[in-house]
Amino acid sequence: MTIDIYDIITRLLFASFAGVAIGLERQLKGHPIGMRTNALVCVSSAAVMVLSQLMTASSYTQYGVVNDPRLAAQVITGIGFLGAGTIMHSDSNVKGLTTAASLWSVGCIGLIIGAGFYQLAIVVTVIVFAVLLVMNSISNFLQRKIQHRHIALAVRPELDIFLDVITHLKDCGVNIDRAMAQIDTDGPDKKANIEFSVRGIKQAQKIIKSLENIDGILNIRYNS
Repeated sequence: MTIDIYDIITRLLFASFAGVAIGLERQLKGHPIGMRTNALVCVSSAAVMVLSQLMTASSYTQYGVVNDPRLAAQVITGIGFLGAGTIMHSDSNVKGLTTAASLWSVGCIGLIIGAGFYQLAIVVTVIVFAVLLVMNSISNFLQRKIQHRHIALAVRPELDIFLDVITHLKDCGVNIDRAMAQIDTDGPDKKANIEFSVRGIKQAQKIIKSLENIDGILNIRYNS
């Protein structure tokens, strides 16, 4: 199999365009890995795939055997390490997984283009781009539905009021065992603090609305 220079240039330009297209979506959303990084990964992956094909063809021409250097597998492994550097972990969540996955996808697209399968590359690029755009809205919608909302109450320090609030929260389905409750009787601002989490903004709003009718609650705070 021979690949002329014009075919190589076409593949590399196509790969750079695919990388820029996907990287643009990431960059517009403020992610650190944007057009330049995705373009470099995609065109480099394409170049390695072209090199792999040239080396395979050269081994057959010179020695009469097909010797695949398996460079594509090394590219996938290398991109995995690169993507791992974009993932940030904290106590509450993990960020950067989508960026890492998109970077890995760009590397795969580059390998497909480098192999000369243009139609497959176009289909994969369109699907990846659509997933990043369309699924982001769906994911955000679902996240708002299931995300835990933290609610903090300031209650008058009387024991009967404190117990009434705890009982009311338990009736509303709040896991009292996980709630943090403390009565502060020192200082000028005597109050009891109750903190808990519920899943979903609707559940949080429902509980907060029911708490507004209870005497003795001084303040309600929650992350919306």
